[in-house]
Amino acid sequence: MNLDSITAHYREHGYVVVPDLLPAEIVTRLRDVTDEVAASAEGLTEETPVFDFDEPDAHGRAAIQRIKKPHRAHPFYAQMSRQPEILAVMRAIVGENIRLSHSKINMKAAHGGAALEWHQDWAFAPHTTMDTIVASIMIDGASAANGAMQVIPGSNKGPLYDHHGEDGFFEGAFDLPANGIDPASAALLEGPAGTVAFHHPLTIHGSGVNRSGDPRRILFLECAAAHAYPLFYPVDWTEYESRMICGVSTPDIRVEHNIVRLPFPSRAGSSIYKIQAGAKARYFAGAA
Repeated sequence: MNLDSITAHYREHGYVVVPDLLPAEIVTRLRDVTDEVAASAEGLTEETPVFDFDEPDAHGRAAIQRIKKPHRAHPFYAQMSRQPEILAVMRAIVGENIRLSHSKINMKAAHGGAALEWHQDWAFAPHTTMDTIVASIMIDGASAANGAMQVIPGSNKGPLYDHHGEDGFFEGAFDLPANGIDPASAALLEGPAGTVAFHHPLTIHGSGVNRSGDPRRILFLECAAAHAYPLFYPVDWTEYESRMICGVSTPDIRVEHNIVRLPFPSRAGSSIYKIQAGAKARYFAGAA
């Protein structure tokens, strides 16, 4: 792993894909644990504190759409947030002191799975500084066929686009062509299981439905430098401190001149799937 080239690509293009970053035994354990957690949702169709579901099919079965906060659902996911290979890349980009902001597993079932329209994470999760980063860990191989993530290279350099609708409510998505961006310029974040992609909070990204017969599951670890303070939720200091995964914490924060639009008002809470359900920008869903 050449950290210099990884960091250089990230800073220039707003993302980097590192194939086979994780040891094979870790990938196997990640898949086994995810299968185990998913099996506990058997027979459920309604949202729980752990699971979100796609719409039920004609037989009343509902595929898991998301495992929420998996670092709380199983200790192995918390361990994954401290995986040395992942932390090495994050430290090179955002510094030595890192906090886990959020985790989730987005799941696209075979021949289905919900699309996620074009968006920037900064629109959802602004901090006092942009020293934040997302690691996308491919539990299964990701490809164009099964709805791999796509990013717009260079969009990390800005601007922040408006993710609110004409009525002023947060929609969590925006129209690329209407803002002079060609979706054909997107890069596909693909690779075998164990590949890890990293992207900047301003990097524009999205993903289509799964048209293959194989599942596509990605563990997302959203992290921030300890000096980056969240601007979009109240902090319980004890819980906040419990999410330090590298280095040391401090009550000192860094404040930089950044454009911030809070993800409010919202009709749908914090779920991107529910928020985007009301969005007019329908590039991926429209292409289904």
